[in-house]
Amino acid sequence: MNFPKAMVPAMRHDAAKPVENISFSTPLTDRQKYDQINKVSRGGQRYIQYYIETKFYYQTQNVYSDCNTITFFNLGANTVLVNGFPITQGQQLTIEGNYLEIDQTQYQIEFSISISVNNNLAVLRKLYK
Repeated sequence: MNFPKAMVPAMRHDAAKPVENISFSTPLTDRQKYDQINKVSRGGQRYIQYYIETKFYYQTQNVYSDCNTITFFNLGANTVLVNGFPITQGQQLTIEGNYLEIDQTQYQIEFSISISVNNNLAVLRKLYK
């Protein structure tokens, strides 16, 4: 088929070269860099990604787990009750789920002395992405 001269596309000498994608977006956050490095699959082996969240509590309140593993560390001088289970100074309580399980318990934390500078409970949660 013969095309009129005006319809024949012009051939460029660099048409076969790949075009690089140039991104002018904002720099990656530390979390995005971590996600790029820790891919879901390495060497054909599949991994489940998770992260650890740490929070500190100083007064009586509820703590929602919604995680696979939750650990309560009593860093204060006063005894703390977690759903009625006493944790004294320096002790910890860990509740772990099986592979890919999510605990949806609402934990009631209650300090033996309600208002004190010696109340300090660290809660670590293992959360899946």
